[in-house]
Amino acid sequence: MGKTDKKYQLKKWVHVDWDVLESKAFESLNATGIRVLLRFLQKRGFGKVKVHGKKQVVYDNGGLSFTYTEALYLGISKSHFSFTLKKLHDVGFIDIEHQGGGLARDNSRYSISDRWREYGTSSFHFIEKRRVCRGGQDVRANMTRKNIGTESRT
Repeated sequence: MGKTDKKYQLKKWVHVDWDVLESKAFESLNATGIRVLLRFLQKRGFGKVKVHGKKQVVYDNGGLSFTYTEALYLGISKSHFSFTLKKLHDVGFIDIEHQGGGLARDNSRYSISDRWREYGTSSFHFIEKRRVCRGGQDVRANMTRKNIGTESRT
């Protein structure tokens, strides 16, 4: 898949608030983390609403999908993308709305979070990223299905 493939090209601008750029959470990201965060911010939908006679931009921060195929298109390996998603989740930039599974061709959906504002303080609310394995697809179920016990393994 080359850069000539237009399927994953986004022609939207990205708005990043100054407090994001000066946060401890942003400072903890590597270059790939920043690229993925900017891509998430670029995927947000937005609309303008009037509040007290002034137009304000309101972002739709939910239901964002970022697949491993899209990451490969951007030149990010699967393992590095997985690490980056976990890092963005751990520092509070994204939350997982729906945990998908590659075998079921079910994409994960994410939302932009504000937990990053408290990152590095005692009031930071850490949410551990769950590891989800569909029933019957884990190692233990596979061993049971094949009647392999851990005792006989060397």
